Amino acid sequence: MNVGQVCSRPAIHVAASASLSKVARLMYQHRVGTVLVAKEPLDHPVVVGIVTDRDIVRAQLERATALSVLSAEDVMTRDPLELCETDSLADAIQRMRARGVRRAPVVTQRGILVGVVSTDDLVRQVAVELSGLATLLSKQHAVM
Repeated sequence: MNVGQVCSRPAIHVAASASLSKVARLMYQHRVGTVLVAKEPLDHPVVVGIVTDRDIVRAQLERATALSVLSAEDVMTRDPLELCETDSLADAIQRMRARGVRRAPVVTQRGILVGVVSTDDLVRQVAVELSGLATLLSKQHAVM
């Protein structure tokens, strides 16, 4: 199993110039907590940043200005951790833990955005694998 098999597709992304009100609206519409920021052209997106729901709240409180005035570029985390779709789950978990992030863009080997993976996605898949292993162990014990 690799990251590309468990990531959410497609990743919701905007241009750096998109207003934070647009970013917030996309989060609401797609029921996600992250929007990726990509450089143009957006039909072949290359990630340059990430905006989380927490970033939006923090920007609103710190700057006391309308979300329509701020852009994604104003609040995005630059140089986000990117995972390749062929990376193993173990490698993804280790790299996300090392960077202290809960979400990461998933890209092709050429750096083109294909999805986003979250710790929830990884935990869910690890739980499925552990459940399968537990079933195997219980069947082995029943035979003995």
